[in-house]
Amino acid sequence: MSILTYQDALDFLFPLHRFGIKLGLETMETLCKALGNPERRLGKVIHVAGTNGKGSTSSLIASIAKESGEKVALYTSPHLVDFAERIRLNGAPIPQEAVAEYVRFLRPLAESTGATFFEVTTALAFKYFADSGASLSVVEVGMGGRLDATNVVQPHLCVITPIGLDHTEWLGPDIPSIALEKAGIIKPNARTILSHQTLDAMEVLARAAKEKKSKLSIVPAITRVGSATSSIGKMRFHLHTDRQSYYGLETPLWAEYQKENLRTAIVVAEQMNFSEAAIRNGVLHVIENSGLRGRLEVVSRDPLTILDVSHNPHGVEATVEALKKHRQEFERLLVVFGAMRDKDAKGMLLKLGELASSFFFATPQTERALDAQSLENLSCELRLNGKACGSTANALSAAKSAAQRSDLILITGSFYLAGEALSAFPAQLQGA
Repeated sequence: MSILTYQDALDFLFPLHRFGIKLGLETMETLCKALGNPERRLGKVIHVAGTNGKGSTSSLIASIAKESGEKVALYTSPHLVDFAERIRLNGAPIPQEAVAEYVRFLRPLAESTGATFFEVTTALAFKYFADSGASLSVVEVGMGGRLDATNVVQPHLCVITPIGLDHTEWLGPDIPSIALEKAGIIKPNARTILSHQTLDAMEVLARAAKEKKSKLSIVPAITRVGSATSSIGKMRFHLHTDRQSYYGLETPLWAEYQKENLRTAIVVAEQMNFSEAAIRNGVLHVIENSGLRGRLEVVSRDPLTILDVSHNPHGVEATVEALKKHRQEFERLLVVFGAMRDKDAKGMLLKLGELASSFFFATPQTERALDAQSLENLSCELRLNGKACGSTANALSAAKSAAQRSDLILITGSFYLAGEALSAFPAQLQGA
């Protein structure tokens, strides 16, 4: 049966999740070959790996490149509301008819090779970018690096954002083994740019760059963030690099942890010889230019509501630290929380418990979700004040009913939860 509609294409793609995660490049190489090797026709490729910050960093790089006049492809995952968000050209999601057309072509091959959802999606993205004549492609690694489906590209720059413990069942039990997997994107003839890393991660990454004869730039060694002022929703800061000083940069990415992503993206921009004007406009207009959502994003002001996609303790800790800095801007913190079963929900709740006065637990609509009742039981164990509310929409409604005008509602714990929150209240949550 030939696939005709976008919905048909999604109905074919999403069940491929049942093949789970398959690390290895063999299937990907087969898919790319059948498509005429689009991975070699992506313009200059910037390949981005890491544990935290790779989505924000990729989006910032793409935004600056767009302001420079490049035809920019941006491949990220996961999506929040619609599949097409993963595959963008100059900020615009892939047209639905293009998804249908490429899936129609790829389906027989996907079935015969047992390709996973991520492999088919990545091949589809590369084909769309190549056919569209992208001059620069920013490609975010799905998981790890060495055996990730995206690692068939020939990068101009390899970027590795901070590495933490995540996906340990696939990537290894400790930071050095995870760093070794991420280091798999480093290639000869491509410069490597490293964000701030722990000492043991830095040792592994620097050694890999040396072995591959890849020139290395270490962002913390060549940049310094000067004074910064921020309020919830906006940050102004100065940045000094080994090339120049940028005074009064402005961005809607206001959290403290974004400074690391911002300075990494600006070092990448300098390597690409993008202008100061492009850098300024790129960091200011990152949301419109890249579609980046849910990074401590202010989605409503009455009551103040923040959408955040942090989904591991390291990410949640950064969120809590950002809010602590702005403690005077709200009375109580009410948290709408949902998480996947394979994530460290306890670790996240412990961090959030430092600031939250109450929790409203949701079960996102995916078989991977941890149910709200289990979260309520866990919160009792941890002596936190929380209640199971069922759906994301119910949890949001309960939080809004409980909130006073001076309170802050934080929606966090999972990409799935954030996507459902955007779908449940589209009118209120389309940017404040």
